[in-house]
Amino acid sequence: MNARSLSIFNAREFFLGQDEWVFLFEVVVRCFISFIIVLLALRLTGKKGVRQLTVFELVIILTLGSAAGDMGFYKDVGVLPAVLTIVSIILFYKLVTWLLIKSDKFERMIEGKPVTIIKDGRYTEEVVKNENISFDEFFMELRLAGIEHLGQVKYAILEVNGDVSVFKKPPDEIKPGLHILPDKIKKFYTDYYPADGLYSCVCCGYTEDKIQGPITPCKDCDGAKWSEGCASKWY
Repeated sequence: MNARSLSIFNAREFFLGQDEWVFLFEVVVRCFISFIIVLLALRLTGKKGVRQLTVFELVIILTLGSAAGDMGFYKDVGVLPAVLTIVSIILFYKLVTWLLIKSDKFERMIEGKPVTIIKDGRYTEEVVKNENISFDEFFMELRLAGIEHLGQVKYAILEVNGDVSVFKKPPDEIKPGLHILPDKIKKFYTDYYPADGLYSCVCCGYTEDKIQGPITPCKDCDGAKWSEGCASKWY
């Protein structure tokens, strides 16, 4: 690196910007204040983990983080205006929470409503028609609940906070269903059935025995994508 390049690269400006060294101490103080305020704000939500947050609460947390961050490292952002912003957000959260308790319609508008994904081992009509739903994470939740195929599921409900509630069938009520193990669900057929056996429609979960040969449309949803089915009776 020559002298000219050294003159172009200003180390002090690179590390401090336009501020003085003393501002580093101020950053530490600002961050401590913002940390305490955001910690108190999180305590007021009454939540113990991110998985318990609804979409509305997640927006509140992100807004608090933005306000606290600005106060932490922007010198021209005063501490009092930032604190007032955070307090206002908390009060807004309390007001909306009160309205959620008072009005079911308002609650559905802000937080949405639980969606039944699986009913009696099959995707519900609402899910079949929704092409924007990704099932990878949903299948993961089912596998964590000990589910091997959809025929073992009586109900699976996607809650407003993203959790999945799974209600299993008794062993004597289990029917064949769509395999959801990773090495099975990723392998599907669109042209022909490679062998006689049990196959499930990937689009709706309909399951029946097929013979080797060309693919036929699903009797339930007209889908033409099939995967291996499973008839296991045990969890």
